[in-house]
This record gives sequence, C-alpha cells and structure tokens, in this order.
Amino acid sequence: MGSGLRLAAGRANWCLSHPPSDEGAPEQEVPTEQGEEESGEPEPPCPTESESFRMIVPGQEGHTCRYVFVNNCQPFWTAQRLCARCYRGRLASIHNYATNHRLRCTARARTNRGQVWIGGITFRRVRRYRRVCSRWIDHSPWNYSNWARGNPRCARKTCVALCTRGGKWRSVNCRARLPFICAY
Repeated sequence: MGSGLRLAAGRANWCLSHPPSDEGAPEQEVPTEQGEEESGEPEPPCPTESESFRMIVPGQEGHTCRYVFVNNCQPFWTAQRLCARCYRGRLASIHNYATNHRLRCTARARTNRGQVWIGGITFRRVRRYRRVCSRWIDHSPWNYSNWARGNPRCARKTCVALCTRGGKWRSVNCRARLPFICAY
C-alpha cells in the first residue's frame, strides 16, 4: 500500500498499525476500475467536524482502532480517497461480528441513511468458474462476511455497503452516494 499503512494481523479488531511489515503478506490485486466513476469531478474538501464523528475502540495488545463516520455522501472511490487524504486511512474492513455490530450501531445513531460504505468490493472472476469474489481494499484477509439474502450480486463489479438497521451487507453500485466509515 502506498500510504505506508498496514493492517495488524492477528488482532480481533483488525486495527491499522504502524510501521508496515511486508514479510509473508502477498499483495492482492484489486481491480483497476477505481476512480473511473468519478473522473472529471473535482476532489471534494475534507469533511468538517459537523459532518463527521470519530470513535476510538480499545483493541488487543495495546493497539487502538480509530474510526471516522462521515455523513457527507460520496461515491465509493471518492470516499476511499477522502479516507486516505484526510485521515491517512482506508474505508473500514470488518473481520468479526463484534466490530460489525459496533460499527452498525454507531452508523445508525450518527447517520440519517440506511446504508454506509465499508471497504469491500465484489467482482466476477471468469477464469475456470464464474463466481463472485470479495476483497477488502486494504488488502486484509476476507475472513468474515455478513451478507444480506441475495448478496453479493453477480454484477461486473460492486462495492459493499453496511446496512444500518440489521448490520447485513449489500452489493451496491459504486457510483451511489452514501455516508462512509474510515478506519485509521
């Protein structure tokens, strides 16, 4: 990752950790369509304090998970760029039920929308078998999911939104404008 941020493996909350360690962690290729949806649009300014809410969650082994809930609705890849530029982070990846539940409850209390962006993408793999693949854009392992019935969808490529009511995940067109959760 170009930002120098890596996920601390083995942590229950999968917090971003510094400094990076690349040993034994193969890079996963992410489809290159990122940003195509918003080409030509000016980069929005960083969210103001009134448009965002910060949450700090104690993690394991002295690490702390930090999240920002942003109410300023953006397409997925713009939200990701804002997380990187404004918070030196990424859209949040979720690796267990407890994190999913905590983020859902906070998003429901702090946003006025039914869905928020998290850092997952889905795409069709068409080599031997036609199947839907899911990846976190922070390159962490896809070791937990909470898909709503009928998801993930078999579209060419979609982005993952967390539903603020039940905590289920849905495949959503990446151009949709939603609030989002950054992890930093």
